[in-house]
Amino acid sequence: MLALRTSCKMLAPTLATHTVVIGGGIIGSSSLYYLARHPGRPAGSTITLIEACNEVAPGASGKAGGFLALDWHGIETASLAELSFKLHRELADAGNGKERWGYRDVETLQVHLDTTKSRSKCPKELDWVDSKIVTSTSSMGGGGTTAQVTPKHLVQYLVEEACKQPGVSVRLGTRATSLETTFNGAVKALTVTDSVGKEESLPIDRLVVAAGPWTGKLLAPSLIPCQSPSLSDSRTAKIIRKAQSIDGSRAHSIIVRGTRPTSNHCLFTEMRYGPGGRKAGAPEVYARSDDTVYVCGGSDDVPLPLSADEVCYDPKKTKELIEQARVISPDVLGADAAVVAEQACYLPCGNGPPVVDGSPATGLYVAAGHTCWGITLGPGTGKVIAELIYDGEAKSADIQLLMV
Repeated sequence: MLALRTSCKMLAPTLATHTVVIGGGIIGSSSLYYLARHPGRPAGSTITLIEACNEVAPGASGKAGGFLALDWHGIETASLAELSFKLHRELADAGNGKERWGYRDVETLQVHLDTTKSRSKCPKELDWVDSKIVTSTSSMGGGGTTAQVTPKHLVQYLVEEACKQPGVSVRLGTRATSLETTFNGAVKALTVTDSVGKEESLPIDRLVVAAGPWTGKLLAPSLIPCQSPSLSDSRTAKIIRKAQSIDGSRAHSIIVRGTRPTSNHCLFTEMRYGPGGRKAGAPEVYARSDDTVYVCGGSDDVPLPLSADEVCYDPKKTKELIEQARVISPDVLGADAAVVAEQACYLPCGNGPPVVDGSPATGLYVAAGHTCWGITLGPGTGKVIAELIYDGEAKSADIQLLMV
């Protein structure tokens, strides 16, 4: 968590000269990318992304399935999703996303499977699924409204491209440990600690907290100085209080390299299987363009660890996913297929929709709490954060319901 120190010197808000982004996942990397490229960025300004682990996308952004949906969103995030879905396509066109991070349109189906019945209700294009146990299918999206990426590769691209801009840098293995503010609550300096324990104070005038499920812990002590009671109901205080509810929910996944290529489908399943159909599950199955298949499910309530480096998976949960994959596709995902990853990550969940907001008066911005939609909403979130900082308002999407 960030400890708080307060300086008595009063500073008026100015154009951002040094912005620090905390968090190397899809939200932080998207923020870095769009901040670096924003036309209103002041000449000579610097932007630094800090990540506590020794690589970008060490958490959910490196282990997520990468499913993208244009129109599956509630009123709070619908506009942001529309923007972000468009930006995903623009990024893929500009950066050869098809080859670099597996961007492609997908057809998305709801599939019901039951090993106690034989219905053969399987579309011909799903020739890698055991058609005998498919009892029904229905379209959930497609025709350009659903797509996918391999998230870790996308995050790496965003960071690499951002760092091509002058004054942009990334510091891995670096934790934010304390924040110094002016007497009126504006951010002034961020103390960071590297992997060998060396501390350094970074002068800043803008801070973006995009630490995923760790956002709530990072903001645990209020950033509003107790010496300023008149600011206790300020915008920044409200943002912090809302963001403090963000925590993590652990979800499991596996990646399987099948025995042959699959189709461009993402499947949301409900299944009964095992002796007498006594077992049940609802795994999500995403076929990828590199001939692997991503399968996820198995959430639990194991507490969030200190960092993404310390996240562990439950072998019982991943074993269950392997079993389910083999039932769904015995020919392609069966015993002859290679399980290349068993893993878990924490989805950032808060009390309500994501927090995408900030205060130009204090220079503190928060972008977190996107649950399972972080990959879909990542580029759009990064773009509107850049607009909030450099334009003073979100111009590209309506985020009013994500603000305090």
